[in-house]
Amino acid sequence: RLNDCMILFKKPIFTGFAPNLTKKDVLIAASFLFFPWQWFGLRIGENVVKAEQWLKNYFSVKHCFVFDSGRSSLYFILKSLDLKPDDEVLLQAYTCVVVANAIIHAGGKPIYADVGDDFNIDCADLEKKITPLTKILIIQHTFGKPAKLDLLLKLAQKYQLFIIEDCAHALGIKYENKWLGTFGDVGFFSFGSDKPISCGRGGGVITNDDSIAEKLFEFQSDLPAAKLGKILQHLFSFIIFRISKPLYNIGVGKWILWCCGKLKLINKIIYPEEKRGQAVKFFPSTMPNSIAAILLNQLTKLDEFNHHRCEISDIYQKQINNQKISLPNPENFCVPWLRYPILLAEPSRLLVLAKKNGIILGNWYNAPIAPNDADPSVVFYEQGSCPNAEKVAAQSVNLPTDISISQSDAIRVAKLLNTF
Repeated sequence: RLNDCMILFKKPIFTGFAPNLTKKDVLIAASFLFFPWQWFGLRIGENVVKAEQWLKNYFSVKHCFVFDSGRSSLYFILKSLDLKPDDEVLLQAYTCVVVANAIIHAGGKPIYADVGDDFNIDCADLEKKITPLTKILIIQHTFGKPAKLDLLLKLAQKYQLFIIEDCAHALGIKYENKWLGTFGDVGFFSFGSDKPISCGRGGGVITNDDSIAEKLFEFQSDLPAAKLGKILQHLFSFIIFRISKPLYNIGVGKWILWCCGKLKLINKIIYPEEKRGQAVKFFPSTMPNSIAAILLNQLTKLDEFNHHRCEISDIYQKQINNQKISLPNPENFCVPWLRYPILLAEPSRLLVLAKKNGIILGNWYNAPIAPNDADPSVVFYEQGSCPNAEKVAAQSVNLPTDISISQSDAIRVAKLLNTF
């Protein structure tokens, strides 16, 4: 009982729950919510153009476009390629349902390749899945670990595949001194709540292809503005999470989040419709000016965040010595893992134990097409078609690496895992 009481007053540790949240983000959100002179800039303003220019300069690319989300970014990339009904798009299993949804909504057919032990696409299985109908390859850099680009680029060239890099987990990471997102024909990013940087919800596309850029510009120009209610919901989320997270272990934070969820003051990461393969009626839309203001603040911290993730990941790699737990390969010390992925036989038992100790670990991905309550059949995934992805999904747990995790927090997590 004494131990339970002590846990109540320990710092809560989260893997999700707006992990990148900073004080300045909260101040920006509050200024748009509570200063009347800022209300005119909730939807429209110069911040979207500034964010696009920032990303163009950072990646040294010709074109950049931001949208309301990463999934919308992928959808518009695919729409710009004029997919025919039988056109196949290769992607890996051990991914999120919204990726497959974007393919289907754009008119293509998702074909799943298995993954290797690095959580990324398995090149041998990928080549087996290529047919004369295969047009596009989506290369996912899972948790920020670069995929086997040398082999994948050769395969894409051999079969004349258009390459889309899914960098939702991998913003600001280099492979052989070149930015991820610039190896393919086009790259896209997510700025959602649990991604490398976060403005609550958003996404971006970078490319040097003029014809693709022309179509993306047309799509973006024709989009409706975001619904005012959704903008307010995103902005309130920053304030609500800032207040509730420190109070989570004593129950007050849980109550605040539950109430705000019921009142729809905070946004959902994945909507029920998406889990059923359906479109969400209020997306896609443009990125609001107020949300882009938070994005700009987060972008200035990108390199700092990634450096911190490397430091925390290094602690886990060195401190965790439980033989029941499989760690990423030792040579990956320099990977700024978005979430540090481990594998073990009973992940649910570890999640429960950690929660009892005030630590909320992550479960990306707990199904080959995540989340596990999504319907894989609506996105054409056949059970047993990607056995290693299914095995890895059944064993996955991820540890937090974000800026709110101190070195002592990481050691506390490692100590808990060593007792498991």
